[in-house]
Amino acid sequence: MIVKYFAWLKNITNIEEETISDQSVIDIKTLKKFLTVKYPKLKKYINKNDIVRVAINLEYVTGNKIIKSNDEIALFPPVSGG
Repeated sequence: MIVKYFAWLKNITNIEEETISDQSVIDIKTLKKFLTVKYPKLKKYINKNDIVRVAINLEYVTGNKIIKSNDEIALFPPVSGG
């Protein structure tokens, strides 16, 4: 799967996107756990649904959804107007 990071999440990870092929990552919950181990600074943000939004293949998701190996996952903070 490809994981893309937007806005200040790119500053935490120091990358815009990466490919994750770890077989233990099967859903949003395990992806979040994997990413908090890889990027400890994400931990205080990633488990709060109102801070980091998740999209699978360009669709916002809530809760724990299954992820396939060919999915594109986007992680980004909420969009604010102005």
